[in-house]
Amino acid sequence: MSIYIDGKICKGCQLCLHYCPKDVFESGEEVNDKGFIIPKVAYPDNCIRCKLCEINCPDLAIFTE
Repeated sequence: MSIYIDGKICKGCQLCLHYCPKDVFESGEEVNDKGFIIPKVAYPDNCIRCKLCEINCPDLAIFTE
C-alpha cells in the first residue's frame, strides 16, 4: 500500500499519528505554504491497510492505494 499526504492542504493536526494503530506516521519537519508542519510517512512497511488515517483526516489530505 502506498500512503500519500497532500502537503498543500494538510493543516498539521496530526490526527493521523493518533489514529494509526501501527505508528506509520511521525511528526515531520516540512512546513507547507500555510505554515503547518506536515507529518511524514516514516514506517510504511508497518501499514496494515486499515485506512484509519485516510478516514479520519479532516482535510482529506491523506490518500492510500
